[in-house]
Amino acid sequence: MKLLVFGATGGTGRCLVQQALAQGHTVTAFAREPAKFHLVGDNLRVVRGDILQAESVEAAVAGHDAVLSALGTRLPVRIVVLIVVVCKIIVRRVHLSRLGSVFVELGVPILAILLLSRRKTILSDGTRNIVRAIERAGIKRFVVESSLGVGDSKWRLGIFHNLVAIPLFLRNVFADKEAQEQIIANSTLDWVIVRPAALTNGPQRNVYRAGSNVGNWFVPSKISRADVAAFMLKQLTDEEYLRQRPGLAY
Repeated sequence: MKLLVFGATGGTGRCLVQQALAQGHTVTAFAREPAKFHLVGDNLRVVRGDILQAESVEAAVAGHDAVLSALGTRLPVRIVVLIVVVCKIIVRRVHLSRLGSVFVELGVPILAILLLSRRKTILSDGTRNIVRAIERAGIKRFVVESSLGVGDSKWRLGIFHNLVAIPLFLRNVFADKEAQEQIIANSTLDWVIVRPAALTNGPQRNVYRAGSNVGNWFVPSKISRADVAAFMLKQLTDEEYLRQRPGLAY
């Protein structure tokens, strides 16, 4: 099959491209910055584009048999770490009141995280462009990576994500993912939305749980990006989860 992969420079995206090539598919990797994409292959083509620019998306989609998306949102971890380090240096070298020290050491980093993770609609806006382009091109199959914890799988990522990570830092990311899922669900495509648990860089096991009851409120679950990619590629021809949103975890 001729496959187009959005989000090809991310962890799951790279796994998708590698495994698709190994299975004999012809792959186009869509990347905003192709220089960050280091895979090569005879059946691999890398195209530059921006999902927020409808014209570049439509140009990339044409001529393919199916489309996969592993788009995600990266939190600016390096910036947060730098802010934390600077705040610690200030607390140690500047004479502050006890309350001032607490604010600088804890309050400032938390405020920075909240500011940097404010509501964005990159995933939903980009996916809207992708869906429109796929429909216009007459392509039917669209397989998308979302996340456990979105929509009716809320509270299934474990206690830390449920009570800390999502409410404090990932709330807006998950809101964008939910909007993204709704755009796909409202389309005329033969879609599958895959909701993996916490992602790891572990090896491909080919043994995992899939379906609507995956995940737990208290116990955290995880799955490797390699296994997520394998499951997504399987959905190109499998009808079991057509127009469904299966969770995925070990």
